[in-house]
Amino acid sequence: MTATATDPARSDPAAAAPPGLRAGPGPAMGMALVAGLVLAAALATLWLALAQPWIGLSRVVGPSDGPGIGIAAVDADGPAAGLRGARLLEVVAADGTRIALAPEDALEEPDALPTAADMAALYARQGALHAALSDGPVTLVTDAGALEARAAPTRPLGALPGVFWLQMAIAVVIGGLGGWTVALRPRDPAVWLFGAAGAGLSVCIFAAAFYSTRELALPERAFALASNLNLLGSLAFGACMTALFLIYPRRLVPLWAAAIPLVVFGLWYLANPLGLVSGRATGGHLATAVEMGCMVLGLAAQLWAARRDPKDRAIVLWFGASVVFGAGGFIALLAIPSAMGYQPEIRQGHAFLLFLFVYAGLAVGVARFRMFDLGDWAFGLLFYGAGVALLFAIDAALISMFAVDAVPAFSASLLLVVLLYLPLRDLAARALRRGRDRGGDLTAETGAVALAPDPAARAEAFEALLRAAFAPLSVEPAPAPVAAPVLRDEGTAMDVPGVDGTGALRLHWTRGGRRLYAPADAERAARLLDTVAQLSRRAAARDRAVAEERARINRDVHDNVGVQLLGALHSDAPDRKNALIRQTIADLREIVSGGARGDVPLRDVVADLRSEIGELFDAAGVALDWSDAGVPDALVSAPFAGGLRAVLREGASNVLRHADASRAWVEVAGRGDDLRLTVADDGAGVAPDAPRGNGLGNMALRAEALGGRFDLGPGADGRGTRLAVTLPLRAAAPLAMAGA
Repeated sequence: MTATATDPARSDPAAAAPPGLRAGPGPAMGMALVAGLVLAAALATLWLALAQPWIGLSRVVGPSDGPGIGIAAVDADGPAAGLRGARLLEVVAADGTRIALAPEDALEEPDALPTAADMAALYARQGALHAALSDGPVTLVTDAGALEARAAPTRPLGALPGVFWLQMAIAVVIGGLGGWTVALRPRDPAVWLFGAAGAGLSVCIFAAAFYSTRELALPERAFALASNLNLLGSLAFGACMTALFLIYPRRLVPLWAAAIPLVVFGLWYLANPLGLVSGRATGGHLATAVEMGCMVLGLAAQLWAARRDPKDRAIVLWFGASVVFGAGGFIALLAIPSAMGYQPEIRQGHAFLLFLFVYAGLAVGVARFRMFDLGDWAFGLLFYGAGVALLFAIDAALISMFAVDAVPAFSASLLLVVLLYLPLRDLAARALRRGRDRGGDLTAETGAVALAPDPAARAEAFEALLRAAFAPLSVEPAPAPVAAPVLRDEGTAMDVPGVDGTGALRLHWTRGGRRLYAPADAERAARLLDTVAQLSRRAAARDRAVAEERARINRDVHDNVGVQLLGALHSDAPDRKNALIRQTIADLREIVSGGARGDVPLRDVVADLRSEIGELFDAAGVALDWSDAGVPDALVSAPFAGGLRAVLREGASNVLRHADASRAWVEVAGRGDDLRLTVADDGAGVAPDAPRGNGLGNMALRAEALGGRFDLGPGADGRGTRLAVTLPLRAAAPLAMAGA
């Protein structure tokens, strides 16, 4: 036995995603064909069950002590109304032929008879009963008397027992799910085996529904054919499942070798109609037991081959457990007791429910592990196909059961589908989405990524975010950068790009290793990345705002407070010194508040500066020529006034501290739409290549912030330094001329 690492059907892109799988007509047409075939089989079975003569009796199912068969109930409106007695002993045909009934006539499943000859005798007796009931009036002889009755030519729909409808529903679901997988992946051998297993089991259950719920009798050939179809379908299911576990999820043998179980159990089946076996104990029950053993061995081999592959191991465990529980439970409860000559404790129709576990396992496997490489989107086709099938099934039931006309029946069917099926479908879809999108509130985690102080902390916070969102089995650096989240290795991993200098990460498995990544996970990762990016931009904007505010406070303290403290230091008058200190405190408050005061008259600002700077120069012994005759009568905003103060104060401070001048000139004047500030001195001057300190740099920044210009150079006669700042008055907005 050999094991390859990958199933070619799963590694071939063409096989993994057939053309038109999502939007093309192929899968939809395939689903429509499957639904049509399954519904046709169901309607054919229903027609055959209704096409039998009906006498109005319900038999006691199963063998019992004494002659004849037990009578469970008599239909008060049926041909045999008024029949008395607990047991039906014989039926006398119109020509006088007496047909004695035996306890075997009440068996649900003729496979329980010990030999093929016993089964043939049952078929012959059933055929004679069917002919007598069909030909004319019969006499029903019971342990309490006799009654002559003429059987109705067909069986009423309401006379079919509930177990008949149960088996029909199970057969439709199983056949539909098997065909669903084939419609979606028609080029995958494993899928074809699964679909064939479903078709075989569906045929088996349809046949059993026909003969196990008969009233009294069936035609001999029809009974024998249905019994053989039941056996054929059950053996086909086991053979296909055995072959499936040889190639899925791991290719354990060459593809041709997977046909061996089909050939072996096909020949085993043929031994029954050819008379090569003594009875169904050998020809059927032993075969199903051997098939079950082969399936278990195949599952064990698959589990060993997938021991290092979490995805394949999960498929084997989940799907294998479903098969063993479903098929194994059916064999244990029904086939083995029948093979040993015991009456099963469960009705065959109810035992078929166990097979739904196999196909429920498929549905959950598709949702959790994308079994057969089918994504969650495949449920859309299944839901729509089921809706169409349900619509026509209700329509047919209304027409046949209640004799409703075609148009009202279709309208009522459509209404029921809209009111009942569609809401249930939406609930199922939401349940699937909730199962995929669990992760709770990730606000704290995303915020931690955006607010991380350095790349190392950001990388750690980003990994924590991904772990909280997807609960991956493991996280490691991605082998290559990616621009967007992308699924790898059929969903076993997902690569996620890094954020703000962190590297891309690869996440292996999700939900703690219980599920594969789906496209919805990649979409969710993209949304998380977008949220982190938005929060990072906001955090960067906040940091810039904080830095700008700190720089503003630094400039204001340097340009304003420094000058006033310098004036207080040089002042010999205590009152003047105290006044400067009080003004410094007021300016500090204004600096901290960000200049939140309202508009002020420009001339008042200039007048205050003239007094302040004049006293400062007087205290330093430097002559000052001040000119402000051209100042316009206007209101200016607090930021404009603050910038004006800072420029003039810093200019005056530079003259006193660095120029070694004996005279200085300050001019404030309006020039059209601009306000021009000039500070000049007769001092040592500034070298063209001399570096600018904080003061000069702050003045340039303030001028630029208000949309103005800053110039620094030698004085008009080449001596000293001349500083000129031009500020547009439009920067003083809101601006209003006094008295306007």
